[in-house]
Amino acid sequence: MSSSSTNKQPLLVDRPLHEFATLGATPALSSQANLASILGGGCTVLVDCLGNDGAVIDSLSLVATEANTTAAVVLFFLSSSPTPFGITTENTAVVASAAIVSGAAGQRTNVSLPPLSVPVPNLGADTSTSETAKKNTGLLIKANQLLYVGLDRAITAPNPLTKVNIFAQGGYY
Repeated sequence: MSSSSTNKQPLLVDRPLHEFATLGATPALSSQANLASILGGGCTVLVDCLGNDGAVIDSLSLVATEANTTAAVVLFFLSSSPTPFGITTENTAVVASAAIVSGAAGQRTNVSLPPLSVPVPNLGADTSTSETAKKNTGLLIKANQLLYVGLDRAITAPNPLTKVNIFAQGGYY
């Protein structure tokens, strides 16, 4: 297949990425108002790229296990630390977040992801669409990086055993 300005090669991945993590009673921040107050013990690995060339995530979603779950925010941290206890503000940054919505048990909340540099081909000439809307969204995780997930506060309602499940979909390189 030739490559030209209108016929680019698609992004190819080696294998599908379908990962999940479960969070609950342990927060990942010592202060909800300060995203740099990261507590490594409250972070859980969602996507590990230590042993491969990286990954691209095109979908993140949250599912609360019970109705009326504590109004918490799920935070996604990109880090070079191989363990949660090595997480510092120097090697970790928040790259996405979403509030838990749980009017009913099992309700899914999709997480907004930033635009990638990959355009959506059929929208290139559409002047009524913003430049951001003309791009695919997702997270790129380079080799030797991990995507951790954590909560801005502990989930305590409707009970201390309430959990939220986080799902990632995409592909590994």
